[in-house]
Amino acid sequence: MPKTACNPSQTHVLTSNPILGLEGSMLHKARPLLIWPILALFLVLNLSLAAVPAVARSVNVLVDAKDGTVLRADGANALWYPASLTKMMTAFMVFEAAKAGEIHLSDKITVSANAASQSPTKFGFKTGQKITIEQALTAMIVVSGNDAAVALAEAIGGSEEHFAQMMTATAHRIGMTRSEFRNASGLPNAGQVTTARDMAELAMHILESYPEHYHFFGKRSVTIAGRTQPSVNGILSSYQGADGMKTGFTCGSGYNLVASAKRNGRRLIGVVLGGSNRGERAALMTQLLNAGFQQASAERPKLRDMAIKVAAEEQGPPPTLLKGGDCDQRVAEDGNSTITTTARISGWGVVFGAFPQKGQAEKTVATMKTRLKDTIKKGRPAIIQRTWEGLTRYSALLVGLDQAEAGKACKKVWAEQGYCLALSPAVLSNPDADWR
Repeated sequence: MPKTACNPSQTHVLTSNPILGLEGSMLHKARPLLIWPILALFLVLNLSLAAVPAVARSVNVLVDAKDGTVLRADGANALWYPASLTKMMTAFMVFEAAKAGEIHLSDKITVSANAASQSPTKFGFKTGQKITIEQALTAMIVVSGNDAAVALAEAIGGSEEHFAQMMTATAHRIGMTRSEFRNASGLPNAGQVTTARDMAELAMHILESYPEHYHFFGKRSVTIAGRTQPSVNGILSSYQGADGMKTGFTCGSGYNLVASAKRNGRRLIGVVLGGSNRGERAALMTQLLNAGFQQASAERPKLRDMAIKVAAEEQGPPPTLLKGGDCDQRVAEDGNSTITTTARISGWGVVFGAFPQKGQAEKTVATMKTRLKDTIKKGRPAIIQRTWEGLTRYSALLVGLDQAEAGKACKKVWAEQGYCLALSPAVLSNPDADWR
């Protein structure tokens, strides 16, 4: 995800929006007599949490990879935006497809314009470039390439939308009861949610089902077509015994991390969601893993049991950062809501002018979306506040387009004597670019 898209000093707050993605989270009533012993174990577990310093606004879980014993947990069932942890699920889908013989890691795929135009972070693949599935997989995990994630999604699912549906179905099948996916990369989408427990479940499935592919998550760099980029996962270098998994960041999620470490033959899996910055994220994970390696696996709940009941304090929407720099935004209730920050813009866009009043921009973009409905199928409205020479203006845009759609849209507007300017992803993401 973009590394400069958020002021790391911001705080998380819970909004009053309705709960998103509760499928599979309700207390099972079929065997009430079996629930109470598990709840009693949760009480014992919660009393032990004081051993790890609690940090507000973040959630975590730590499990023993041998049998899924939960060693530490704080808000593990709370909904959260996964950010680039999503790419762990995308990788799992690649492993599944390879096992089924549907693809081979040596197969070559062609990078589409849609994949190449994804917002950063990305490897930098070009439209039409041919790469192997293994190269795309490596770039996605090591560099957290959004372009690589979408290329894989399109190769396996036909479209990213269909692939996301496949992701959700597979997630539910393997026990990720509260997770919902809308894209393959983790770029912001209010409907894309997970939990710390679910991410630990996914990590365990990767280790258990595809140990031969786990090495992808521990690579320190990737080289493709003569271009080398280092891993974005600092825990691989900073923590002794850490050998893999994934980082993630968006303004809505904060700094996320799934890490797996092995010491003296014992492997632990830790999940931290919502760190305030990279340093805090690493510190929280270090505290979690250190405490776990000093602790024996006594009689404690198993990871799978944590999905049985969602605590009252975990029943809320994902937290969001509400202020600061490019993280100024409101979280959309669905994929059609208006974007209000360039941090959430992906793909090409078209701008129809800049206006002194926000209402004027909103009216313009609504009118243009209707007029262009036959030309732009998936365009999303965006109202971006910008200041030129001391004057504040609100730019009216439709974004999330490919290059061809943007060109066709402007040609139609020009034919009707209107103003339209097509903007590439690089221009849209550049705060110094002079577009209005």
